[in-house]
Amino acid sequence: MTSVIPFDQETHQLNGISQPNETMIEDYDEFRRPPLLDICLKHQSATQFAIADAKVDLNKSNLCPCCGQPIILTQLPLTASILDFSFNGPGVSLYFDFLMFSSILISTFIIICGIYDLIASSLGDTCHKLNIMGELECVDNFYSKFAKSNQDNQHPDIAGSVLNFITTLILIILLFLYRKRINILANKIDEKSILASDYSIIVENIPRDAKEEEIKEFFSKINNVQYKIQKICMGYQISEYLRILKQKQEQEKTFTKILECERLGKPIPPRLPNKVDLTQTLDQLANQLDQYEDNFQNSFQFSGVAIISYNTEDEANAVCKFFKATRLHLILSQVMRVIGKKDIRRFRDNVIVVSKAPEPGDILWGNLGVTLLEQYKRKFITNLATIFLLGICFGILFGLSYGQFSMTDTGKGEELSQAELVAITILGVIASVLISIINNILAVIIRKFAELEAPTTKTEYDISAAKKLGFAQFLNTAIITLIVNLVIVKEGEKSYYAVIKQGGLNQDVMLIFITNGIMPWLMSLLDPFYIYKLFMRYQIQLQGQQCNVTQQEANEYFAGPMIDLSKKYAQLGKTLLFTFFYAYLLPLGPVLSLGSILVIYWVEKILLLRRDSKPAPTGSEMAEEMIDFFGEFTLLLYAIGCLVWESILNDAIFPLTWVQFTIAVLNFLIPIDTIFDIFWKSEDISTQEFYETQCYKFWDDYDRRNPITAEKAIETFLKNTTALPQQQQVDGRGNIVQKNQEYSKQDKKKKAKNKHNKED
Repeated sequence: MTSVIPFDQETHQLNGISQPNETMIEDYDEFRRPPLLDICLKHQSATQFAIADAKVDLNKSNLCPCCGQPIILTQLPLTASILDFSFNGPGVSLYFDFLMFSSILISTFIIICGIYDLIASSLGDTCHKLNIMGELECVDNFYSKFAKSNQDNQHPDIAGSVLNFITTLILIILLFLYRKRINILANKIDEKSILASDYSIIVENIPRDAKEEEIKEFFSKINNVQYKIQKICMGYQISEYLRILKQKQEQEKTFTKILECERLGKPIPPRLPNKVDLTQTLDQLANQLDQYEDNFQNSFQFSGVAIISYNTEDEANAVCKFFKATRLHLILSQVMRVIGKKDIRRFRDNVIVVSKAPEPGDILWGNLGVTLLEQYKRKFITNLATIFLLGICFGILFGLSYGQFSMTDTGKGEELSQAELVAITILGVIASVLISIINNILAVIIRKFAELEAPTTKTEYDISAAKKLGFAQFLNTAIITLIVNLVIVKEGEKSYYAVIKQGGLNQDVMLIFITNGIMPWLMSLLDPFYIYKLFMRYQIQLQGQQCNVTQQEANEYFAGPMIDLSKKYAQLGKTLLFTFFYAYLLPLGPVLSLGSILVIYWVEKILLLRRDSKPAPTGSEMAEEMIDFFGEFTLLLYAIGCLVWESILNDAIFPLTWVQFTIAVLNFLIPIDTIFDIFWKSEDISTQEFYETQCYKFWDDYDRRNPITAEKAIETFLKNTTALPQQQQVDGRGNIVQKNQEYSKQDKKKKAKNKHNKED
């Protein structure tokens, strides 16, 4: 690990702006102008993906007044193990592990099938024979030379079919072993730190008129067993509050534009509102927010969701186990209700849903009041909208492919000119680049769709977005390209010719392999949003006291980009699906994909450790869902691909290929994940520590993340922390360490994403 970041020296060297070195907790205002550079730099340091330094005492100068995180951090080396990322939960660690597992899957294909296919294809001369016969214009280049279509395809490739079958069996075994590895890694990471989620459960479908006292009484004694509850965090319906907050933030940005025009002496654009009217609007919005916050218990309706923290992890697990409802339990509950007997698994008349609580930063508090029926309705609408978008993509790609076809349709026996060959290649490159651009547009739109579904947690949002996006990008990249090439053919032309011809499927797919192998990591390096952030950082430092952006805006500019797991998993999943679907046809493609994944691994790891900000901690659910979804689909599409390409390239399909397809279908239909959870999944070891002794070590807790209680929570946390500056330190994971000091129970709070004060 590198040495401690010299934050204080860095602050005083920048621009020489005369600003306070410390900002009192009660003086912090996210909407102040000009922003304090000292706070911007503290926030920048506090949000880095790094470990809190164990040698630094916690006091107000070492904590960010915006988010409450320590600002003296120790950077991890670039060679750090993924287990060193445990301070941020299993989420990020398991993503990088999934990257390496994807490279193992592709390497398995290359070793067993790829090498053989490349050699067999390179020894073939089908393209040369077609040119001599004058049946087809086929350019003998690297993607046609190393394509399966260049092999002698008069008869099925028995050796290749056997190797494909063996590969399928090995991939099934690898997927099973990796499920076990995810389970082991998640438990190891969980054992490295004690978090608030270890002691907590989340309860849904509580009657919305229930009070905190009634909830505490109900969950304190269950089935004649007494449990000690330490804290209850109530979820509220805050959609209107968040709407007003978002409106105020947008109006503040508009106000910044007006002030910037005045500073530069430019006329204010007519589309911007009057400065006086806008000031009044901001005051009104600030008053509304204050009214909500000052009396939140009466201002907001209970959402029916509560997070309950017990004194021990065993207590939380026992409560979850007791309320775990199978279909049989629900049926018995209905029967008992009919015959008039009380079901202790009901809260009043409601069937409650109880599970271990997600991490505090994983909860999307604004969506807690959305009903399950409304969520299903929104998912149905977003799925239809996604299908419509794919239809538009199909039309665009169909037009480009038709342009390529028009150039090659010169009549039998006529050779294409050099200019026509260049034009066809250029159109193919444009199509592959356009697919990459469309995929990025799909990423933005589908993420918006996932937001509209109102998931309860960020993990649910990421899973929904990753599945939709990964599969939509695969359809856009692989299937639409296949359909377009097989539909647009000359009259009487064989499907085989549509694959091998100049501007045909081989060329289009190989260009997509090349583009897909370069664009993801290149776009991460040349992130235009990060470049804009760098520009704004320079402007804020240059303008000093003349800067017109708010403190919140400035903090966002100084924080690094945050890793988007939904987009990363979708990109990786699409690569796996695309690679294995076309692996039989173009064995050179998996080699390019393998190289791309290895580059992505190191580029993203370097950016995470040296540029990005740390995301909210998440669990292992995302990785488990991704291996279940993309892993099983990869096997199925690999078998489908072998079947399709054999049928197109050969006169017959080898029987073993049908067996391979049947095994892949059965693997896809059988709930392997459920079977694994029942027989092989091991539970993590419960901590034997008590909540009341560990709560002082939590850098994250539910009341600190709840937008309604967060402002007061962070102030309390910082005040309590700075009250004893020489008696507290942090360990390597950012947890507070007690140094021979007995602490009374206090409500220590840290984290607040949104801090809302009135305009000065």
